[in-house]
Amino acid sequence: MEFLTGNPFTTPVGQRIEYATSSSLQSEDWALNMEICDIINETEEGPRDAYKAIKKRIVGNKNVREVMLALTGGQSFSAVTSSDGVVSCTRP
Repeated sequence: MEFLTGNPFTTPVGQRIEYATSSSLQSEDWALNMEICDIINETEEGPRDAYKAIKKRIVGNKNVREVMLALTGGQSFSAVTSSDGVVSCTRP
């Protein structure tokens, strides 16, 4: 079904989310997480693309580390998803 919706990791924010939630990271990349926040808050397509990338990273993923990084943003930001699939990003 991906051929209908496209790969969410090909967008600018999607690429960063894919890397920021990689299980190969030794620790959270705070600068990258802040960059993700900036894209979400400053671009029109950022919230929608972030939602798709986070959802893809979480749904069906059996790698607990990747899921936790996707859900928490490495504790450096909070991504809040609304029912209409819009992501907003707040910094602590």
